[in-house]
Amino acid sequence: MDNNIALSNNITHLKKRAFIAAYAECGTVTHAAEIAEIERKTHYEWLKNDPDYSKACEMAYEQAGERLEQEARRRAVEGTKKNVYYQGEPCGVNTEYSDTLLIFLLKGAKPEKYAERVHNSVTVTPPTEGTVNTLKQLKEAEEANGSE
Repeated sequence: MDNNIALSNNITHLKKRAFIAAYAECGTVTHAAEIAEIERKTHYEWLKNDPDYSKACEMAYEQAGERLEQEARRRAVEGTKKNVYYQGEPCGVNTEYSDTLLIFLLKGAKPEKYAERVHNSVTVTPPTEGTVNTLKQLKEAEEANGSE
């Protein structure tokens, strides 16, 4: 991952560089704007008017997504340490793993094997002559009564 996306895209404006670096780290516009000390609307104006900035933001968003994926993988495979208490006192540590994150990672990595499979089938039966005639009669009766 390129840790200096802004420089690689020739972004020289310090606030733009600060926003892009923060965005790559945190992945949210609101938080990145707070860190860079800009208004959210400023970011959107820059996106609209500066193609280099827009490209750098796309790269930062991808980097933020990769960070999330890396953390999900860590929690699913390596687990997280949780203190164990007995009568209010710490007595050990357990490692907890996230089966849910593991499932999502498998679905993403091997969708052909782990994706949800839903098979829908629809059977359409053509109307019989009697049904068509009944529908015609209903329509004629409605027209005779002046309602549509």
